[in-house]
Amino acid sequence: MYKALYRKYRPRNFDEVVGQQHIVQTLKNIILSNKISHAYLFSGPRGVGKTSVAKIFASTLNCGHGLELTFVCEQCLKISDKNFDIIEMDAASNNGVDDIRSLNEKIQNMPANGKFKIYIIDEVHMLSKGAFNALLKTLEEPPAHVIFILATTDPQKIPLTILSRVQRYNFRKIPTQTIIEQLQKVLNSENITYDEDSLGYIARLSNGGMRDALSIADQALAYGDGHIKIQDISYAFGISANENLITILNNLYVGNVKDIISLIDELKNAGLDSKHLIDGLIGVLKDFVILNRTSDVQLIELLTQKDIELLQFNYDFALKTIDKLYKLAKDLIYSDSQFQLIELSLLKIASEQNSKQLNEPKTIENDRKKDTQVMKPRKTPTNTVKIALEQSQEFMIELNDNLGDAQTINDDLLTFDGFDAEDSLISTSEFNFEEDNTQQKNKKSSLFPKFDDSYSGFNSFTETYSDSELMNAFALSTREEISRVETAFEFIFNNNDDKYSDIVLALKNVKVYAAGEKFIVLGASKVSIFPELNYLEKIKANFSFQELLKTYLGEYKNLFIISDLRRYKEIGNEFIEKINAGGFETYKFNDVNVDRNQSPTAKLFEDLTNI
Repeated sequence: MYKALYRKYRPRNFDEVVGQQHIVQTLKNIILSNKISHAYLFSGPRGVGKTSVAKIFASTLNCGHGLELTFVCEQCLKISDKNFDIIEMDAASNNGVDDIRSLNEKIQNMPANGKFKIYIIDEVHMLSKGAFNALLKTLEEPPAHVIFILATTDPQKIPLTILSRVQRYNFRKIPTQTIIEQLQKVLNSENITYDEDSLGYIARLSNGGMRDALSIADQALAYGDGHIKIQDISYAFGISANENLITILNNLYVGNVKDIISLIDELKNAGLDSKHLIDGLIGVLKDFVILNRTSDVQLIELLTQKDIELLQFNYDFALKTIDKLYKLAKDLIYSDSQFQLIELSLLKIASEQNSKQLNEPKTIENDRKKDTQVMKPRKTPTNTVKIALEQSQEFMIELNDNLGDAQTINDDLLTFDGFDAEDSLISTSEFNFEEDNTQQKNKKSSLFPKFDDSYSGFNSFTETYSDSELMNAFALSTREEISRVETAFEFIFNNNDDKYSDIVLALKNVKVYAAGEKFIVLGASKVSIFPELNYLEKIKANFSFQELLKTYLGEYKNLFIISDLRRYKEIGNEFIEKINAGGFETYKFNDVNVDRNQSPTAKLFEDLTNI
């Protein structure tokens, strides 16, 4: 008769236990030091080895046939299932008061062969309240020859009076890599062929349980007629291959709604489980985020090197989408139409990527080339870019994400922690004035021109940039650099130093439209704010202002200030036409022509001469 893999390869000694080294080492130390308690509680998820370790521990305690105290001899292993001194009880079916009273009567009998009479009570949380009360007295004053080993998957259901009388050991979920390695060992021993990548899917389905992993392997083996394949696991257990998950996420990123719905419909008809789909998408995004921030493939669980090469979205998208998918996973619990809810949620995410459903099929390609200086037309239709033009703040971001071939800008953020404004900028507090000049001593000298009432009369703004400059900014702008500039501005806003108050007032009312090496595009979003724009135009070459930007962004920045969004969109449309017509040649912006006459020293001299 065929014996299931999880039964055949159940560990019989401590050395065969995998994934629970902290428990094994502790129990070995207990045996070696002869500090054996009367009651133990093994708690943890299903299939992680609680009952197996309990049997090994019991057999080891009663085995006295060898010099190695932590090793079970062959003789004891053969009779382990028929040992009268090791009694296993299932609390799920023996959960009444009478069952525990009967147990209390039997424990008075001395062990037949071993040193201890050991009772293993599985699923102990299933005992009734009366049964727990009956067990309590025995645990409080047990006979010297009796040891209780309680096992549970739900320790919070056990009364505190019981928990306080046992030594508790928490079993962990077995790591994915450990499960894969154990599966390889078992399948190779059985001469079973398998796809290498299929073991990762089995480990994912097992959810940290070795028993479940072996059971799934057994079922996949039967489904595949002697060979374990990824396709068989997907169809048999309703999970999706990583390739499908990545395709969904890549299409979400560019807003390709048609392909998303088509693929989900195909997977649904193939028996895909809705929970496994969302869990898989979250798992891929989580691995991407971890890999993006650590560059350590050892820390990821689902993705292979081949999968990583297929990813075509960025870090910000991954973080935002993870949050939305977690909320979706919660909503699925209360939904009767789970796939409808999934499809609607994914449609919402796609629409937030400033895209819409396209009639023709759309191929996702990673056309970014770091060394190129020319942006060429893509096979992807430009509809998504035109829609992005309707939302002007996101225009440059989507433009680069969907057209590609832009010059890559280093997105490493500078550290702000070490910055001290008083260390880098000259302040009048560094000078000692005579005591009779108390009024001047208390006066704060601003490093920047005043943003005062003189600007309130402005009701127009003259833009100073050319069409080609703005197109070049479109081409060179990156999402990462925009985020970096916005973060720097937030840091400036949170600085309570009065010397920055004028700058803060002006910058708080504008938005960052584009950013890249040596440039920032600023302007109003919907309502023109002429005083702020005119003030920023006046100080954009100011030495102190540029030094402030350099402190937080690492370089001086050319400022292009826009007020006419209609012109802005027209230039954007013209830029798209140039891309589709054959390409747009980019160029690096010149260094900023900083006005050195407005340095802190010059400003200080001017203040002193006015005393």
